[in-house]
Amino acid sequence: MSVRKPGRNRKPINFLSNSPEETRKIGFELARSLSVPSVILLQGNLGAGKTTLTRGIVQGLGVDDSGVVNSPSYTLVNIYHGMCPIYHVDLYRLEGERDLYSIGLDDFLGNDGVTIIEWSERLSTEIDDAIVIKIDDAGDEKRQLRIFSSKLSRKKR
Repeated sequence: MSVRKPGRNRKPINFLSNSPEETRKIGFELARSLSVPSVILLQGNLGAGKTTLTRGIVQGLGVDDSGVVNSPSYTLVNIYHGMCPIYHVDLYRLEGERDLYSIGLDDFLGNDGVTIIEWSERLSTEIDDAIVIKIDDAGDEKRQLRIFSSKLSRKKR
């Protein structure tokens, strides 16, 4: 599968998170600026904070207990119900295009809710208007988040 690159001509909105709690809060604030439907593509190494950011997004979309959010590494897709359906997809164990089609991604992608895809670099096709978030380890518990989107305001938080 090919690596998904951030959209052309998009400059990132940058955040430095000093803790998992700050990463969750960034996700919460991001959720408040989302339109429905939206697709969020998360990229980063193992342990970078993709699921932590997802917990914040899910809370920001109206799910009170972010403890229900776990990486769907084995199930591939978890669905949460907040202000809209939230589809949490993990492509870490994806082994090819056949696996991608078997999870039914096309059935819900961009339809009626928010789709959050961890390990989105494993997608072979580009998703129009997706928000791409690259998370990098910045030492200790710090994380550098770069958000590429034509949909979000460039307001610095």
